[in-house]
Amino acid sequence: MASSLGRQLSLIKANAVTASTLDRKRRQKSHAVSLIYDPKDAITQDLDSIYLVALKGLQDLESIDHRFRTFEKSLFSETSISIDRYVQTPEQNAVLDRAVESFLALIGPRVLLQPAIQALEWLVRRFKINELNAEILLLTFLPYYSHPIFSRVLDTISLPLPPLFSFLSNSKTTATTPPRNLLTRALSRDAELFSLISEHVITHINAHHEYHALLSFWTSATISAILSMKEAKIFEETIAERTLPHLSTVITARKSPEAQTAAYMIVVVLVSQCRLGNDVLDALAKGIALNWTTKSSKTGLAALTQTLQFYDLPDGKYVPLDNGVWKAIEKIESLSQDLAEIKKKVKIDKFIVAYIHAILEYDHSNFELVFNLLSEQSLSVSQKSAVAHAILKIAHSSDASAETQSALGETLNKCLEDPALKDVFFDAMQQLNMDVDEMELKLKTTLQPAKPPPHQDDSMVEISSPPKVTFEQRINRARKPQHTSFLAPTATKQFEGLAEIYLQGLAEKKEVLSLLIKNENLFPSESGLALSFLLRMWTGSYPVLARVAALNFFGTLVHNMSETVDLQATIVYLLVALTDSSEKVRRAAAQCITVLSCRYEKSPKSPQIWGLESLYGAGSETDQLKWLGYKDLRVLLKDKIGPRSEEAVLDRDYIKSLIGNLVDGSVAISNEKRKKEVGFKTSVLAFLCSHITGSPFFRIKYCILSMLIASKKTPISLYALCTPLLGTWIKRRNTLIESLEREKVPSALFERTIMKVVVGSDQDGAKFLEDSIRTDVPGLSDAAGERIAELFDNWKYDTQLSLVRTLVDLALDNNVQFAALEVLNQLSLSTEIFSAIMSDSNLGTQHRDEPQQPSKRRRRSSTSQHQQSGAAWQSIHGNLRRLTLTLDLLERNQPQKHVPLLKQLFAILGELLLLKTDSSLPVQYTQQVLVDCMLPIIKTMDNSQLDSNSVRIDIIVSCIRSSTSPQVQNKFLLLVSALAKLSPELVLHSVMPIFTFMGANTIRQDDEFSAHVIQQTISQVIPALAQSTNSGDGIAFGTVELLLSFVNAFPHIPYHRRVKLFTTLVKTLGSHESLYLVLRLLGKRHWDAVAKGKVSDAQGLEDFVEVYLRGFTVNERIEAARRYLSLVIDIPFDLSMANETKSYLDDVTGFTSEKLLSSKLDLLRFFRIMVSGPSLRSEVAEIFRGTAAEISHSDIDAFQVSIGGCIEKLLFIIDTTSEEKYQEYQTEAYDSLDAVLNLLSIQDFVTVLETLISRLDDPLTVRRGLMLIRVKFEHDGTVSDNISKNSGLKILPSVGAAISNANIEDMELMKLGLQAIETLGSKFAAVEPDAFVGEILELVLDDRGIQCADENTAVSGLVCLSTLCTALGARMLGYLPRVVPIILDILEKAITIGQELVGIAVFAVIDSLIKRIPTFMGSYLTKILGLVFLSASSGPQDAFAESQSIGDARTVLLENVIAKIQTRPLLASLILNWDDVIARSDYAIIKFYLFTATQVIERGTRKAVMSDASKLFDFLLSAFNSRNVLGEPGKAIVNDLEMEVIETAMQVVLKLNDKVFRPLFVRATKWATEAPVGSSTERRNRLLIIYKFSERLFGSLKSIVTSYYGYIVEVTADLLVGFVTGKTKLDRELWDSVIGSLIAAFSNDQTEFWQAPVRFDKIADSLLAQLALGVHSSDLLQRAIVAFAVSCSSEDHYKRINKSILDYMRDLDDEDDIMADWQDAKEDSDAVILDPKRVAKTARLNADSTASDVKITAVKTLKAIYERLGEEWLSMLPQLVPVVAELLEDDDENVETEVRNDLVPVIEGILGESLDRYLT
Repeated sequence: MASSLGRQLSLIKANAVTASTLDRKRRQKSHAVSLIYDPKDAITQDLDSIYLVALKGLQDLESIDHRFRTFEKSLFSETSISIDRYVQTPEQNAVLDRAVESFLALIGPRVLLQPAIQALEWLVRRFKINELNAEILLLTFLPYYSHPIFSRVLDTISLPLPPLFSFLSNSKTTATTPPRNLLTRALSRDAELFSLISEHVITHINAHHEYHALLSFWTSATISAILSMKEAKIFEETIAERTLPHLSTVITARKSPEAQTAAYMIVVVLVSQCRLGNDVLDALAKGIALNWTTKSSKTGLAALTQTLQFYDLPDGKYVPLDNGVWKAIEKIESLSQDLAEIKKKVKIDKFIVAYIHAILEYDHSNFELVFNLLSEQSLSVSQKSAVAHAILKIAHSSDASAETQSALGETLNKCLEDPALKDVFFDAMQQLNMDVDEMELKLKTTLQPAKPPPHQDDSMVEISSPPKVTFEQRINRARKPQHTSFLAPTATKQFEGLAEIYLQGLAEKKEVLSLLIKNENLFPSESGLALSFLLRMWTGSYPVLARVAALNFFGTLVHNMSETVDLQATIVYLLVALTDSSEKVRRAAAQCITVLSCRYEKSPKSPQIWGLESLYGAGSETDQLKWLGYKDLRVLLKDKIGPRSEEAVLDRDYIKSLIGNLVDGSVAISNEKRKKEVGFKTSVLAFLCSHITGSPFFRIKYCILSMLIASKKTPISLYALCTPLLGTWIKRRNTLIESLEREKVPSALFERTIMKVVVGSDQDGAKFLEDSIRTDVPGLSDAAGERIAELFDNWKYDTQLSLVRTLVDLALDNNVQFAALEVLNQLSLSTEIFSAIMSDSNLGTQHRDEPQQPSKRRRRSSTSQHQQSGAAWQSIHGNLRRLTLTLDLLERNQPQKHVPLLKQLFAILGELLLLKTDSSLPVQYTQQVLVDCMLPIIKTMDNSQLDSNSVRIDIIVSCIRSSTSPQVQNKFLLLVSALAKLSPELVLHSVMPIFTFMGANTIRQDDEFSAHVIQQTISQVIPALAQSTNSGDGIAFGTVELLLSFVNAFPHIPYHRRVKLFTTLVKTLGSHESLYLVLRLLGKRHWDAVAKGKVSDAQGLEDFVEVYLRGFTVNERIEAARRYLSLVIDIPFDLSMANETKSYLDDVTGFTSEKLLSSKLDLLRFFRIMVSGPSLRSEVAEIFRGTAAEISHSDIDAFQVSIGGCIEKLLFIIDTTSEEKYQEYQTEAYDSLDAVLNLLSIQDFVTVLETLISRLDDPLTVRRGLMLIRVKFEHDGTVSDNISKNSGLKILPSVGAAISNANIEDMELMKLGLQAIETLGSKFAAVEPDAFVGEILELVLDDRGIQCADENTAVSGLVCLSTLCTALGARMLGYLPRVVPIILDILEKAITIGQELVGIAVFAVIDSLIKRIPTFMGSYLTKILGLVFLSASSGPQDAFAESQSIGDARTVLLENVIAKIQTRPLLASLILNWDDVIARSDYAIIKFYLFTATQVIERGTRKAVMSDASKLFDFLLSAFNSRNVLGEPGKAIVNDLEMEVIETAMQVVLKLNDKVFRPLFVRATKWATEAPVGSSTERRNRLLIIYKFSERLFGSLKSIVTSYYGYIVEVTADLLVGFVTGKTKLDRELWDSVIGSLIAAFSNDQTEFWQAPVRFDKIADSLLAQLALGVHSSDLLQRAIVAFAVSCSSEDHYKRINKSILDYMRDLDDEDDIMADWQDAKEDSDAVILDPKRVAKTARLNADSTASDVKITAVKTLKAIYERLGEEWLSMLPQLVPVVAELLEDDDENVETEVRNDLVPVIEGILGESLDRYLT
């Protein structure tokens, strides 16, 4: 039996497990793969700890879904820790795979939860699902491909990925989420991947594990793939083959509505992108409809509509939906709503047509839905036509039931009445050869088309197969009528039975006349029943053909009747027939009238009136009929109706106007005919009205009434004649309405018709209308209301008042539906009616005509003895509502037409005020409407119409105060405004209470209406106040009180309304009298805010004033400022100084002196704000430039007076406040003066300033003036013209005089003067240089200018001089000999003592001179540069040198020097400064010098540099010698200095060519090697700098200068030999430089320069001998030897280099004949051969190293060569192997280690095999 181990091994072999499962390292790496932890952390975890975390995650998942609990016994059981999938049987692994797939399916929607990741961590770490179930793992996480978790999962799966997911390899490598287009591209290209994902989704759906993220991903991915395949032009059949099988499966998943919805979305995209056959679309439609559920039916319906949109059908050909599809649609409860929503988004017209066809095919009871779909959906004409054809075919089919015919009739009527459908149906009828009349007979209904179809012969109409009972059979079965007339209401049932027989006969084209009408059994000839039957037939709702036939039969019967029979009763019915909608009927009626009129050509002897006793049955209806005499009948038929019957045929409405004119009593006729004509009209009117009241048929009543009401005035009251009908209408309305509906007469139309029976002269008719509106029946009351509105103006006052009161009562009744208020709004009510109905509203106060006394009433109301009872208050409340309604009506009826009502309205206003005081009733709205009525009245009145006794302003004021509604308050304020405009004296005494109220309330409102109210009140009321106050400079204290109410309300006024409000206020009062007062009061508020620390309030006032003053002209503002200053001056500094006769606007009682001064100071500051706005300055400038609109000389004069007054008052303040305690106040006055002067034109400014700076006894004034000059000319944009120039030059001498005459100790004045000159010079010196040279320039140069002892003054002078130099340019040439020495002395002194500002200023002066006259500055250049270099010193004056400002100024100066001065003289000056610079041993100076030199050389031209190359190299050699010059003290800086020098030298080299530079280089090498005898140090220093320079040179210019090394190769070899032989003491710095230069030369050799034997031999042994130095040679030597070996690529050279290195790797100390010198190895060679055995010990002693150090150095060097040259050096291996073997046995362990660990691995790596076999 095989052992357990053997079984495991056989299983491993059977399962073909890779070596990774057995390799320990790879298993560790696999164990480190984790979804949660980093590999470093994961590798340290054991399975137990991982299991515990996963189990906790599983338990959390169980709390979400109990189905996870099943996995506790499998994947998460405790035994799972010991499961190893690699040793399980295939069956066991298959079970495990199923468990994993089930778990992943369940966890799919929750993978973003932390517990899910914890649980999945166990599957990854224990069961390796990332390796063995990678495909299902990727499918699970694919819906989350854009989430970082997907990248984490990808990271756990090793490459290569599963084949179908190879497109994710790049995302795995880059650790990024895959882009969407990558997934789309993969799905569109890989059919297997597409199928895999779809089947994965279907599997989840079948297992009920689908979730939103999965379905959403599948939908979007599939749609994107379809679109991508479409773009890639893949065959549509291929796309369908990939998608349809999966879609059909999902569509049938009834238990997953969300999945079905996802499939529907894909279906819609698929059918829109691919042309699928109709059979496929049918299958999709059936699949969708037959499988949707209640939850998915809405989305399924949307998909179905779109699927059917892509049916491919011939034009005009439509098929119904499949029966199963239609049944499924019919089950949707919200079908109409769903279709409406779908229609808003997409087109569904083809579906609608198919659905309609399905209804017509399967359900004939739902024709109403067909019409709704036709009218509501947007169908094309062809689609509507197809539906119309289908409907008409059903209507004409033989098997249509009675119910179907009835429903079809109604539907056809609706379609023919619809403007959008009627033409379609008429065209369809024409195409199908159908006639409307035949259709009516077929459907047994009346069709009322908007237009008749083309005439067709009756023979063209196909009649359906006869019914089961024939026409003849029905006649035989019919019973004999029991009535004498079919017009009697009791004969209806029998008439309807005969009517059906009649219609059947016509439809079957039977001889109806002979078989039915003349049937003696049914219609005895002597009874006249046939006539009554025909009359009722043609006036009923029967088909057109039936009505026409009835008229034709009637004509036939009449023609055969005895002439003694009077048939006047039929006239009424013939008139009705003339109003028929069918022209055929009207034509037949006209023919009957012609036939009938022939019977009355002559009067019979004994006429018998047909129907005299039984026309409408035996009873009062027949008895009350009126009849016409034969004469009147003849006139009526022969003269009136007969001749015009043809017009009636063409126009159905013509007969109405004809009869209306016939009975119209207002038609003008001659006197002799009047009596006769009136009798005729009266008879005809009575005749027709008797049939209106007698006929039981409402169609007859309606048609005749519509004819009669067309008359303007009847000879007898139409209402009186129709009283029997109207009198019973209200009582029997419900019953009568049913009769109307049966006869298909619109009830609303009929009621409007009977209301028109009432005319303006009918007082009883008005009562009928009033009773009608009281019924509150919607149709009846509305019709009556419309008629009342039409006739109201024709009635008398009493009737009007009664109707209005009724309407008001109804409008106030909340239970009444009738819109009485709308009727009232249509009525034009007189003043008397308004007065009467307002009088009806008794509010329970005293009589309105008596004056109201509110105050007394309030006292009475405060006692309990006058309290009203509850019933009384209820009555008052009702009257208040009535009053409010009345006032609303008045407001809408142009109250300005009712001026007499004003007195009554004021009385009502008083009552409302008392009512508000006495009760809590809501009167505010009533007050508001009342004011709305009063306002138009007052606005249209003139003063003569106003009764001052009836106008009570005190009541208005009381209403304003008592109201809490801002809207009402505003209305009353507008009322006051209107009264003020009409009669100012009325409101004068109530102004202040009004404005006090406004300040406390209205102004604070932030709405447009309140703002309008305020504007109106101010503009209307304030003038009344203004007229009563004085004007001029005196203060009108009524005005002040008014303004104060507004200013006090300032904080509460909405911010955006303040400016407009105060502007309107001031302009209404007059800006001259009020603007300064407003500003003064605002200034007081500003002071209060500042004193209380309310900074934001103060700033708000400042901002407001700046914007506010822009609304006034310049003159208004300056004049207000002048008067404002007067008020400020008037305020005393102490109350003891107060003038009792003056008023100060403020109550200053009790103010201390400090408080008074604080007030004056802040008011003055406020003044400065007033005159400092930029807008004011620009406006002033416009005045004096003449650009402002409408500027006159008087405006300019006024401005000058006002501004002069301001300056005068400010100077007064300055002169009177010289005491120290007023210093701050005086300073503020100066600032204010500055602000005022800034407003002046330049001429006026100069004039004023000349006066100020001429006051030499007042230095403060002079200083202020000088400061103002600078400010004015420097910042004012108006000083650039010729006038400004003249003004500036005019004041220049005064400035000079001020400086000259100033006290020498008054530095501030001199400084300000120099600044003023500088400002003027910058503006005008360039154009007028003569004004500045001479005295002004001398003044700048003397001790009051640049030579002043005060630093600040000197700086001002230097700045001034710099400006003048820039402006004067060449005019400064004469002053150069004086100016330059002075400024250079100043600069040197400044550098010495560290005056930074002076230095900057001097640099600026020099810079100006260099820019303007560079050619003439050459003689001073050396001195200037010397001082510039000196300024960079790091000596005691560090602060000066290190100043950023000094550095910037120095840089700018040098930039301009280099740019302006030619290169040659500049280089000459630089070279001349070198000795002085190097002598200072100051690195900062030297560095700056070299930087300057480098910049000069770099920017100079090549020609200029080459021309002075020799001098430059002399300078460079001198600079190279800096180490020797500086000596020991310069050690600290010499290395950095040499680097700077080398950089400068490189700039020179770059400007030279080989022809020029090669001799110079040779010269430099000679300079280095030919140092003075006995000066080894100097020679060493020179060699050091030359080798440093060489290294930089060869490193930068590379192969271009490699050959230059030939000039120093011998020197280099000698130096190297000296280092190893002891001739030269080892100098590490020099050695490094030499080796570095060799590296640069070797590395850049591209011309085989070192390959030549002559140079190779010279350098090879000397370089390789450096290995003897041991450790001190460092890595630099290795680099040099490697570079040397690379540059000398020949076998012989390699052997020589290799042999030398190997020699130094051997043990050299065993030789006894070691010498300290060297000898020539070959007599025939010039090469220097250094025997390692002879130089080793000497070199080690010189370098202080050991033999092991030498060996190690040689080993490292050889290793570097192998690494660099690789296989090229392998040919040297045979010589190396013995040495390596020897070294591996070396006594020094370090040597052995170096060889074994470093050298041998490198060689083996190149060789590709181990060296062991060569070493053994």
